[in-house]
This record gives sequence, structure tokens and C-alpha cells, in this order.
Amino acid sequence: MMECFRQKKNDLMEKPMAIFTCCPNSPLRWGIDSSHNLIDCVEKGIIVEVVPVLMIGLAAPVTTVGALVMQTAEVLSGIVFTQLIKPGAPVIFGGAPGVFHMQLMSAPMTGVEALQLYCGYGQIARHLQIPSQAYMGLGDGKFNDPQAGSETASGSYLAALSRINQVTGAGMLDFVNCFSLEKLVFDDEICGHVLHFMRDIEVKGDLPIKPFIDEVLTEQQICTMEHTLENWPKELYIPGPMVDRTSWEQWEQFGSKSWQDRARDTVQAALDSYDETPIEGKLDRELRNIMSNGHVDPKDLPAIS
Repeated sequence: MMECFRQKKNDLMEKPMAIFTCCPNSPLRWGIDSSHNLIDCVEKGIIVEVVPVLMIGLAAPVTTVGALVMQTAEVLSGIVFTQLIKPGAPVIFGGAPGVFHMQLMSAPMTGVEALQLYCGYGQIARHLQIPSQAYMGLGDGKFNDPQAGSETASGSYLAALSRINQVTGAGMLDFVNCFSLEKLVFDDEICGHVLHFMRDIEVKGDLPIKPFIDEVLTEQQICTMEHTLENWPKELYIPGPMVDRTSWEQWEQFGSKSWQDRARDTVQAALDSYDETPIEGKLDRELRNIMSNGHVDPKDLPAIS
């Protein structure tokens, strides 16, 4: 289907459209389906991310160092697999560990031990000079609540500080079983904050500081000084509507909207402003033929508008 959007076969390799996740079966095994997926992707030039789904304490050592060794071994096995098929094939050092909850029999992906594992293999990937991926921008709970916000933000900041190249999870809840548009627009704000936090810090007329202090003493204010006017648009991050920075009086003046109201308004505004040219009819029919030639009943596909 992706090749339908490219003119030549090699175009898909030179201009990738997607990254495909291939998961080894912990501990240290590759199943038939994952192996076939990996082979197909490498032969087609699709970027592969090798993503072990370690269950710390169940199918991986309960200790951080032991789990990190197993995580690295499983990823390296996938990398060797790809290179045997096609040397130089693009591959990403990924992971989606969970911490086995001994009482509830669940595997939270935002557990502190999982976060340690993410950060650890992020450093290993940097040492090996391999791009990295991690499921660190998500929440394990069922709702958009303080738990979801704290888990998503803490994971996102740790991923950025660990220099993870691709962070997965925006909009996700309930152990990646649920996707929420309301959470997605809030997570977009979290991403904005994280990226601003990670911006390069440079000297911009700050040193030596004495001329600045002298000007402050003369002007008796900072807001309209040349240094402030020149630098504040890039130095000060102004969030969108999902982050409430209003006073109580301003909040009432703007309609007393809850975060759910603001999220729904933001989602609706994005949908209303979406204006993309539909794919042309011949390509649409070709894509539907590809789908219907599989195990999908053509009657189950959306009708052509």
C-alpha cells in the first residue's frame, strides 16, 4: 500500500512513510510472525524498530541491570537479523518494558523500574550510535486524570533527557489499549514544554551582566528593554488552551471552561480546519483492492464518498 504512494520501488527506501515494530518473544526468542514481519520489512526497505516487550519480574530479571542486559541482547539479536537479510538496512533500538505487578498480575509500562530501563537502554543506543525508540509518553490508567498527566509528563521529560530519538505514546491510556483525542491534545502541550526545556541554552547578550544591570537601574524596569523585546519570543514558551494559566477572574471571563471543554474545543477546531485534497480515484480503488484481496470482506470497508 505504501508503494502506491511512490513512483519507484527504491523511492520507499529513500523516502520512508512508516516505521514497523517487530517484537522478539522474551526471553530471547523470535516467533514465526515477528520473523516474517521483519524479513518482509527489510526486503521492502521499511524501517524496523526492534521492540522487546520485557515483563520485568515475569519474563525478564527483576533487577534493573539484569533486565537491561536482556533488553540489549534481544535488540541486538534483531539488529543482527536485519543485517543478515540486507546489510545497512535501517533499524531502531526500541523497547516497551512493563513492570510485572505481583499482586494484580498487570504490567504497567510507566512503573519507575520500566522508566529506569528506558533511560538505561537509551544510553546504550547512543553509545552504539543507533537511533532509539521508547514508549514513554503515555499513561497506564483508564482516564485523563492526574495519574495520566504525571505518568506522561515524567516519561516524556526522562525520554528527552535520555536523548531518546522517537518517543511513542501520545494520546495513549490503559497499557496502550486505549487512544484518547482529549489526551492527545493535552500531550501535544507536554511535548511543547519538553522541547522548549531541551532547547539549546546560549549566551545572548547576558555576559558580562553589568551592562544589563546598569540599564535596569536606569530604566527601572525590564519588560520593554531591548534585551527583553529581542529575546522573549523564543525564550518564553506560551502554551495553548490546554494549559490553564489564567487567574480565577480571567477564567470566569473566558467562560469558566474545564479542561474537558478546552480539549473538545481544541479537537473540534483541528477537525474543522482540516483541509486536505483527497487521493485520486484510481489510487483509492487500488488501495481498496489490496485490502479486499486479503482476509477482509470488501463490504466491511468504508464506502467511497
